[in-house]
Amino acid sequence: MQQLGSDGMRTYVIALGEAVHTKEGAAEAARIYEELIPAIAAERLNTTFSIKLTHLGLEVDRELALRHALRIVSLAAKHSAFARLDMEHSAVVDDTLAIYRALRSEGLDNTGTVLQAYLHRTMDDLINLLPLEPNVRVVKGAYLEPGTAALQRKDHVDVAYDQLARTALTYAKFTAVATHDQRAIRVAADVALEQSSDFEFQMLYGVRYALAQQLVAAGQPVRICVPFGQDWFVYFARRLAERPANALFLLRNLGRR
Repeated sequence: MQQLGSDGMRTYVIALGEAVHTKEGAAEAARIYEELIPAIAAERLNTTFSIKLTHLGLEVDRELALRHALRIVSLAAKHSAFARLDMEHSAVVDDTLAIYRALRSEGLDNTGTVLQAYLHRTMDDLINLLPLEPNVRVVKGAYLEPGTAALQRKDHVDVAYDQLARTALTYAKFTAVATHDQRAIRVAADVALEQSSDFEFQMLYGVRYALAQQLVAAGQPVRICVPFGQDWFVYFARRLAERPANALFLLRNLGRR
């Protein structure tokens, strides 16, 4: 991460871990965040931390996950760090947004959430969040969802992503445009210039890194997402199981750094 910080890119640390289904597992996951945040903050890097609520016991008890999230985001605030609630499968969207609202009601403005463009509900979710002046991360969506919950065709998802990004860039307080799609990046950059938006592009470490460097050289803000933890294989296998096309995308881009 020090290398990333030295080349003008911000960092986005994703603590790896799958959903836990016990209170003890949630407590252990919370401990990892509580050790990670001050350790990285001490390096004085411009870092955002990703919080996965099912890792904190969301599927055990929403109030349990809220208590852990409140403690973690409060700790991040003490270290002048930003902590973003990750968005997961469609069954937990309502609980995730409820926890985001609860954190903001506690005066914690150093937190945001993620919106998945392929879910049918997402534009309404964004509009309902706008009174909070939210900090949102816009993604296309990677979980395998049924047609009743999400768009199934790539071209339809691309259109939805552009619409969601445009709305967020126009009305949200801050927008993280998370994509490796050069077409989507060009569209978002034009909207951001037009609207004088507060935003940044976000890309995964090791994927289209040359493109990220080009964006930085052109004066665009870029944050690189860096997975952290020992559960990388489980994380990788789960992502491939959810959407096998992710493997093809990764293989196509291995030589583009």
